[in-house]
Amino acid sequence: MTTGFIESLRNRLEPSDQIQRSTDDQPPDAAVAVIIDSSRSNDSLLLIQRTERIADPWSGQVAFPGGHRALEDRSLLETAIRETGEEVGISLKDHLVLGALPVVYARTRRVKVAPFIFQLKTSVKIRANVEVANVFWVSINDLARSRLVKSNVDVDHREFNVDSYVYRGHIIWGLTLRIIKILLGKNDS
Repeated sequence: MTTGFIESLRNRLEPSDQIQRSTDDQPPDAAVAVIIDSSRSNDSLLLIQRTERIADPWSGQVAFPGGHRALEDRSLLETAIRETGEEVGISLKDHLVLGALPVVYARTRRVKVAPFIFQLKTSVKIRANVEVANVFWVSINDLARSRLVKSNVDVDHREFNVDSYVYRGHIIWGLTLRIIKILLGKNDS
């Protein structure tokens, strides 16, 4: 079930097996899965809201499933697949890997993240683990039409006024916003 968006996206992606080094020749520290469900209206992305936890620097934030590379992960792609299985119960090995977006830097934590793009082949059942407070799908068309707004967010007990998309009460900002902007071809910042 390929759409016009998917076809244009494929032309901008890097092969998933070549994302081992960033531009400064250091490997990324983490990987995320940008999951597209084309069976939903206008293609949709899976986003999670992280559970609020003291030890989690991204506590309560909207994100893509993913996390830090484990010693046993043979590649960053394997990290994205493993973390997605742990966090939302989706076995991405059963779905299509379209490629990868360029490595993105988390500015507040100095973490380099490799975003891998997946397209679901079949419907999936979400089984969120304790790290995930909420899971939701957002239409790519809705995101493409969204305007950036300023939102107040709390990071380490400090409030920041940041660029964001607000979708049904969810504030999408930071690393997740930058990945979405690259995905949509709006990577002007």
